[in-house]
Amino acid sequence: MTTLLAPPTTLPDEFRPLTREEYNRLIDLGVFEGTRVQLVGGLLIEMTPQKDPHFQLVVDLNMMLAHQVHGRHSVNVQGPLQVDDISEPEPDLSILPLPKYGGVGKTGEALLVIEVAESSLALDLGEKARRYAAAGYPEYWVIDAVKRVVIRHTAPKPDGTWATIEHLTDGVIEPVAVADVTVDLDELFDF
Repeated sequence: MTTLLAPPTTLPDEFRPLTREEYNRLIDLGVFEGTRVQLVGGLLIEMTPQKDPHFQLVVDLNMMLAHQVHGRHSVNVQGPLQVDDISEPEPDLSILPLPKYGGVGKTGEALLVIEVAESSLALDLGEKARRYAAAGYPEYWVIDAVKRVVIRHTAPKPDGTWATIEHLTDGVIEPVAVADVTVDLDELFDF
């Protein structure tokens, strides 16, 4: 279960979001030592421990994608993305241009962002989807591990919406911005 360290609903007028710069200074100071958090919309979000099927889907996707993009792109597993001045989420997977391997992905550099969700579905389909679209990421998948469906977002708009949202349960997905890559959903959901 994902829990918020700050209230997710109506925030007071005097609310001041935490910036990425402040967030990273706190990380450097060891403030979050032993706690997995991410910054989304200026709020600290605590990430809960992973369990199956979430963990298995991340492992399987990493193996599928890394094999196909080897030498062309990198697959970052739970690495931070600098989405905007007040967001540095850590999606389950992201595909980045190869020179960024091991580094922090900058705004708009990820070619595909993937979140696997069990208890974080509302956050992943809400605030994160808006921020990824506004940042210009060409494609965003939310994989509902419970219902075994991929909610595929493509064609981002600057206002934080997506021109196309599909719900896919079977067949093969080919990412729009990553050539020669396919994900067979029947194989992915075979657990």
